[in-house]
Amino acid sequence: MREWLATLCCRIFHKSQTYWVIEFGGVLVSPSCPMNTYSKIADGLSAWLTFEQRCGRVNLFSESSLAHPLGQLLQYRYEGRVRAEVEHPVLAPFKTGAGQKPRIDFVVDGVGGMYDLVVETKWVSESPTLLRDVIRDIVRLDLLLGVHAREALFVLAGEKRTIARLFSHRQFQPHPQHLSSKHILPLGNHTKASVRFVPIPQFRRSLYVRVLKPYCGIPVSNSIRVERSGPFPRNASSKSHEVYLWRLIKHIQGPTFIPEAEYPELAPK
Repeated sequence: MREWLATLCCRIFHKSQTYWVIEFGGVLVSPSCPMNTYSKIADGLSAWLTFEQRCGRVNLFSESSLAHPLGQLLQYRYEGRVRAEVEHPVLAPFKTGAGQKPRIDFVVDGVGGMYDLVVETKWVSESPTLLRDVIRDIVRLDLLLGVHAREALFVLAGEKRTIARLFSHRQFQPHPQHLSSKHILPLGNHTKASVRFVPIPQFRRSLYVRVLKPYCGIPVSNSIRVERSGPFPRNASSKSHEVYLWRLIKHIQGPTFIPEAEYPELAPK
C-alpha cells in the first residue's frame, strides 16, 4: 500500500502541455509551484548523502557520484523521460576538433521539441576555480531556457563547512560598501536575486571575465534571475552534507550581450 501511494504521489500526467503532480489525496498542484517538486528532489538527494555518510563512504563523494541518486530521483518524478549527458544544443556546434562536445548533466524530454527540464550539478570541492565553474553552469543553463528548455535547475551539494567557504568568497559576498548589493546567488533571507553581467559590477569583473571566456561570440543574458530552495537538511552539522538548488527564472527573452563586446579583455589579441 505504501509503495502504491508513493508511486501515486510522484506520477506525472500531461494536460494541455503542462504537467500536474498528483499529491496524496488526489490534490492537484499547479505548475505555478514547480519548486515544490524540485525541493523534494533536492531533499531526496540530501537523504542519500546522509545515508552514504552513515555507511562510511564519504571518501567516495564527488560530482560524478551524484549522478546515480539524482538520476533515480528525476526518473521517479519524470518516468521514462530522463536522459543523462546530452549534448548542449547551443554550445556543442561551437566545439570543433578533438575532444568531447559540451553536455548537459540531465534533461527531461518534453513536447514541441523542447526539454521540460535541464539540470546541472556541482559538487563543492576545494578547487580554486569553483566559484567560476558554478556561475559558468548557471550561464550554460540560461542559454537553453526559453528556446530549448522550459525549466532549468542548478543543484549544489557538498560538506556544509566547504559550502560555507564557497559562500564566504569575497566575490560571492555582497559589496561591503554598497548597501543594495547582494550575494551573487540568493542566500539567507533572500530567495530570489539576479546574476548581473551588464551593466558590469566592477568588484566582480575579474570573476566574470573568467566565467564568460568559453562563451565568446555567443549572446548571453545581461542578467540571469534565479530562485533558491534549501539548504537540505535545514540544520546540518558542519561535517554533514547539504544540498542547495537554484531554479532559473525567465518569463521572456531579455536583452543579451556578446561577452567580448562588453568585456574587452576577452577579445582576441
